[in-house]
Amino acid sequence: MSRTALHFSRTIAVLVMLPALMGICRPLSAQQLLWDVDFKFGFDNREYASLDIAPSETIFGAVLSPKVGFGFGEGHALYAGVDAAKYFGRTAPELSLEALLYYQYDGRYFRVNAGAFPRSRVTGHYPVAFYDDRYFFDTNIGGALLSYTRRWWRIEGVVDWVGCHDRDTRERFEVYSYGQAGASWLSFAYTFKMMHYAGSATVSGVVDNVWVYPHLVSDLTEFLPDRMSLSLRAGWIQTFQNDRIRNEGYVTPGGFQAEAGFEYFGFGVHNTVYAGDNLMPLYYRTGLSDVTYGSDLYTGSLFYSTDSGIYNRLEISYRYDFKDFLSLKAASVHHFDGHGWGWQQLVQLTVNLNNFQFPMRPRADRTPGASRPHHHR
Repeated sequence: MSRTALHFSRTIAVLVMLPALMGICRPLSAQQLLWDVDFKFGFDNREYASLDIAPSETIFGAVLSPKVGFGFGEGHALYAGVDAAKYFGRTAPELSLEALLYYQYDGRYFRVNAGAFPRSRVTGHYPVAFYDDRYFFDTNIGGALLSYTRRWWRIEGVVDWVGCHDRDTRERFEVYSYGQAGASWLSFAYTFKMMHYAGSATVSGVVDNVWVYPHLVSDLTEFLPDRMSLSLRAGWIQTFQNDRIRNEGYVTPGGFQAEAGFEYFGFGVHNTVYAGDNLMPLYYRTGLSDVTYGSDLYTGSLFYSTDSGIYNRLEISYRYDFKDFLSLKAASVHHFDGHGWGWQQLVQLTVNLNNFQFPMRPRADRTPGASRPHHHR
């Protein structure tokens, strides 16, 4: 493990354990058996024949994530489960399984996770420059999360270990964070991500890849009629990238980005425009092993590597939410990279079921003829 990795792991361990130790000092009460089931079904078809920047492809699959847990104290829980992923048309492997093992805390201000836990616990704004749409299928994080929320501000930080150092695998981990402060109609926010891309037992070299997106946010929903929303974001994406083994120093591409989103009765129009440098100058570079850095180094949309100085993403969508456990989204996404147009179609179904939505009836209510309880959502 590199010195940088060791420093980050120690820091995250201290931050995660602090709220947990504070809660454990209280009496252990209200022990409870917990269950949670997440399901995702996604269709992501990309038709980019007229573009050279990104390949055409279809990502089609489903992920089922059943979990069981034990709740204790005030907001503490331990969970174990599995992510079972099936990509249609893929036969090797037929089914991909990843274990979930994690601690979770939900308090008045703090939220904590440690272990291998669901990505749905992350609530910050990370645009497609940071994480491509394909991350809909990447449903877990291996590391830790800490968030703190007050009335006028909030902040979250995440560490995700995505590559374990061994003979052939390069060590990789991400640290990312989101913060926002101010009123809903005008506030300041930032999105931050650092990818530490180190070597393996047989390949040396380290690449630093740091992105920061300070921006202004305006959410005008409270001034609009029911079921109508309008949000705006505008700021600057700045990156700091260094392939250490080549001794070339840092390159610092950046650019301006503006985002606008409007929704009414489930129909939505979201547009993102970026004007600036190629934010992925090392994407096609190869290391000492002659393996391209590619998506191992960059997790965002490849359209941000355009050399035209302009990229526009227009999404027209419809979202249907059924109570608090089902969400269905269909979208037509149009990309312009300064040279040509690409078309992407998205269908995303998300289901979340847990014991808080469907609590078990007390034993006394299970007798024949007992009335059914009313659940309010």
